[in-house]
Amino acid sequence: MEETTTIKHLVITGGGIAGITAYSILRESHKSGIWNIEHIESIYGTSAGAIIGIFIALKYDWAEIDNYIIKRPWENVFKFDIDAVLRSFDSKGILGKKIIEEMICPLLKGKDLEPTITMKELYEYSKIHIHIFSTEIHKYETIDISHKTHPDWRVIDAVYCSACLPIIFMPYFKDGGCYSDGGITNNYPIYTCLENGANPDEILGITLPKEQEKTKTITEESSLFDYLSFILNKMYKQAYLSSIKNKDYTIKYEIEIENAIISLYDFVHISSSQKERSLLLDKGVGIWNKFMENLVK
Repeated sequence: MEETTTIKHLVITGGGIAGITAYSILRESHKSGIWNIEHIESIYGTSAGAIIGIFIALKYDWAEIDNYIIKRPWENVFKFDIDAVLRSFDSKGILGKKIIEEMICPLLKGKDLEPTITMKELYEYSKIHIHIFSTEIHKYETIDISHKTHPDWRVIDAVYCSACLPIIFMPYFKDGGCYSDGGITNNYPIYTCLENGANPDEILGITLPKEQEKTKTITEESSLFDYLSFILNKMYKQAYLSSIKNKDYTIKYEIEIENAIISLYDFVHISSSQKERSLLLDKGVGIWNKFMENLVK
């Protein structure tokens, strides 16, 4: 095999529940010797990619993260009732920041880090430049949150800003800004990584397909959330395709994962099923093995 310690930058797409598959690909590629956490200089992540990026930056053993993803009773985290749905008309979303707190805080605690840890403090701990991407709605522009641009922001707040999918999650308000899911404007921040001077040969990227793929359709039996999720998915896809139009780059280790329409049902179903989470991890193993087979041909 060629050099195994040259990867210095990870770029992880947003993708909702597909983030579990992205994590699995990162795990398998690390075990294959393609990259080593001790050589990683920066991580760029949007939405689910930002969450996975934090998991990696904390430098847990892979088996520990596997157990955390599979065995934790996530149905106790992703839970809501009809009152939450009704309140969403005023709160502008069904779920709030508590979800991200319950998702990340146990991992912070396991490393003796405070839940209030800031972007600057996380950099001082990990020595990794972490870039988390959100969308500021008023200006409709991408916000790159890092220890350099937003040193005093709490990591929890930064991740929530990046992952608060409209309708399902409430937007985040801070200093007059209204922040929403980073995937709206920059779901795969590869160009930011390149513009910051990264060598393409030193990047491992996980992205959604660059071509339009067949998706589910809306029928008379579809729910309001199905309808809204479908529209959002189309918007995200078009924004992504527009962002890469007429922009060419070549990255040896760039792996595509399946795009998935994210609905409230998806969150509830996956959170309550260890089997489904295990299948998403297994899917990542299959994608990685196929990628490597094609690479050596």
